[in-house]
Formats: sequence, C-alpha cells, structure tokens
Amino acid sequence: MSDADTSTRQWMNGRACPTVAVGWQVRYDKDVLELTGGSQTATRCQEVAGGCYYIEKERTLSWTEARKHCQAMSGDGGPGDLAMFPSCDAFNLFTGHLGFNAPVSTFWIGAHIEFGINNWRWVSGLPLATGVPFWAYRQGHDSNQNCAAMDNTTFYQLSDFPCEEPKNYVCQVPLASKRHATKEKVPKLICPHNSIQVGSYCYWFSDTTKSWFEAEDFCRNNFNKNAGELFSPSTCDEFTKMAHHLEVAERDRDHWVGASDVSGYQEWFWVSGYPVPEGTPFWATSEPDDHFSSNYCGLMSQDKRFYMEDESCSRNHYYICKLHVTEASEV
Repeated sequence: MSDADTSTRQWMNGRACPTVAVGWQVRYDKDVLELTGGSQTATRCQEVAGGCYYIEKERTLSWTEARKHCQAMSGDGGPGDLAMFPSCDAFNLFTGHLGFNAPVSTFWIGAHIEFGINNWRWVSGLPLATGVPFWAYRQGHDSNQNCAAMDNTTFYQLSDFPCEEPKNYVCQVPLASKRHATKEKVPKLICPHNSIQVGSYCYWFSDTTKSWFEAEDFCRNNFNKNAGELFSPSTCDEFTKMAHHLEVAERDRDHWVGASDVSGYQEWFWVSGYPVPEGTPFWATSEPDDHFSSNYCGLMSQDKRFYMEDESCSRNHYYICKLHVTEASEV
C-alpha cells in the first residue's frame, strides 16, 4: 500500500490528516498578501474534533488575507477555507486544543457579517447565531467589527473584531472521506402536564423562586415518575437549545440548574453525576469566579446570554426541572 493510501485510510479511521498541497506561492510584503500560481508545496494539517485544520501561530494577517491563504490550500476533498465548526461539540473540542497548544493567541476563523447588522454567517453561507455556544456573551454586536476570531481572553469563545486587524488564523481543509451530515431526528414526546418539549427532552419551568436545594428537592419529589432532576444537560447541544429557548421565552429570569461545586474547591458536577468542565460551552467568561464567597451552585444567567455563573445556593431563583419520558414517535 502506498504512503498516500495509508494516509487516506488513517483519516477515514479518524486518526490522522494527510499532507495537503498548497498550490500557490505566497509572498508577504508589508502585510500585503500576494498569491501567484506555479508552485506546489505541502504542509501537515492536524486532525482535531473530526476535522482537518492548519493552525497558523506565527504569521498574522487581516481576515481577508488569511482567507486567501486558506483558500490556496487543498486536500483530497477540494480547496480549503477559514475554519468552520459544524457542531457545538466540535467547537468545544477545538477550544480545548487551542488552550493547550496556543494559549496566548487569537485566531481568525470563517465567520463574518454579511448583508446586514449582526447577520453573522459562516463562510459556507450557513447562519451563525450569537450567544451560546460559540460566542462570548458580550460579543457579536459591536459596530464596524464584522469578522469573528477565537479569542484567547475569552477561553476561545468567539469575539468580533475589525476585519483589517492582523491576527493568527485557522484553516480547514476538506477531505474526500469527509463524513456527510445527517438530519437530526427529534423525538415527539408526550410531556407531563404543564411541561414542554425543548429539543429532545421535556422540561418544567417554575413560576416561583426557591433556593438551589429546595429546587432540587422539588424536581425529584414532584416528578418522581419521570426521574425529575434540576436541569443537567447530557450534551452541549442540549444546553444550547435550552439557552436559546430561555432567550426567547424566559428572557427576564435567571434559572437554577443542576450544577454544584461538591467540595468547595472548584469541583463542579451535574446532579446526574457527570463532571461540569470549565470554560466552553457551559460557563460565561471568567466563571465560576466566586467560590471564596460560597457560591457553590450553578445559575443560567439572563445577563450573560444564559451561560452559567456561580451563585450562593441559599438565594432564591426560578428553576428548571428535566423530565425523562418515553418517546412517542420521530418527526
């Protein structure tokens, strides 16, 4: 088997990215990028979160120049472009990769404003909503800042910047073995009385406030048949759907969720038993930040686009109960 065959096979098994061709000569002169045809060089991309990426940590360019450089790359699936992230999980894994490998840099990625104010889109043309899970909670709305970058000061959540600013950048190279996206199957649930379906689960939203412990007891005792618990997302996508629902339907209320610091030393767990990772996609920038004041419980905050912050468990807030029910059908 040839080296090329071996490389492609490794990618198909999710273990490595093959070397990609850069079919242009790239010349930089006083921050001006010039592309001329006629050369073939090669560079090694990195496989991260199911995608193949080239991370430029040395050179800085404007957003437009960086995109030209990325488009000059090609893999066995076609020309490259600035990086895009098809899912919350892929983005979350990539932020962790940058945190370990490029902790002091900010990187242009393939998102910009197109046609109107705050009309953010990936370079593929697909829409990109502000807020959870991609954006830092105060970002995405600044005038004359029409290009997006993964910002090291916000744990690599997206921030908007003037497109002319020079920055490092991340390219993505498509490959022939790219997995095709499948349409999400959403179960049609029969939710208990006064609860509603959001995404793939049923939830009950309180109209009165309680402390965190009172709220957790209420969810377990009043929805025992449905294994009720304070909202504890099983995936990044579930948290994203809840945040978007709250922005539309419950935008003037903070909500307790099932996250707590079990030791008082920043050891956060969901009531479902799974750990709550720091940073993206759950926490607002710089949160949790106040465990010295006994802020040991998690709150989805309206002021922070419904990212989480830490809060004193004894304070009263609205809350969300997650209910486990039987699927009726798929739509």
